[in-house]
Amino acid sequence: GSPEKKTENTLSSFKKAIEQGVDGLEFDVRCTKDKQAVVFHDNGLERLAGINKKIKDMTYDELKKIHLIGEETIPRLDDLTNIISKTRAINIEIKSDSLFRGYDAIGPVVSFIKKNNLYKKCIVSCFNPLVLIKLKIKTTRVITGYLYVKNVPLHAWHNVFWMKQVRPDSLHVHHSLLDSWPVKWAQKQNLKISSYTVNDKAVYKKIKQLKLDGVFSDNIECLK
Repeated sequence: GSPEKKTENTLSSFKKAIEQGVDGLEFDVRCTKDKQAVVFHDNGLERLAGINKKIKDMTYDELKKIHLIGEETIPRLDDLTNIISKTRAINIEIKSDSLFRGYDAIGPVVSFIKKNNLYKKCIVSCFNPLVLIKLKIKTTRVITGYLYVKNVPLHAWHNVFWMKQVRPDSLHVHHSLLDSWPVKWAQKQNLKISSYTVNDKAVYKKIKQLKLDGVFSDNIECLK
């Protein structure tokens, strides 16, 4: 969405981003206690609502009563149906808090893509390679994006190993790592390359010369 203007991952934020002229939307999905897919980044409510509770420990009926910063509420994935029809592309990131979490969201995400016929305009990404592998077992029609993991030992080798296992369609990497050899390796494998957290005009100007396939930004105005 447009978190510089409206609370992130809310309907207002997505509508604002479209008004600002974005080509696509990126948002995060995780599941509630009763397996409802909701659009929310953090595993808990503390940062955006000041409440010490986890999303996975609450039902959607409990969650929809919570007001975030700006009096916004947390949408379900299905609440975005009308909004996504107004944009050329979407990226759904399945949030996974550990290697063995995040799988509950796979089914709802696949159903959402199928129901809205988004196979050609939707990328599903995740930092957890096992989630992407399980997604591919469920369906081969979904475009996948592997999110580069930095906070592991020998992260370059770690990421190349998992890209070989996952066989994603694209690699999503922080702009500070665009010159690294795993990115160059991925390009030789014909993976599309997109860069995230491009929130500064100077950074955008630099990476624009690289002719990437996509750029993710919280500050849409810096891309103009």
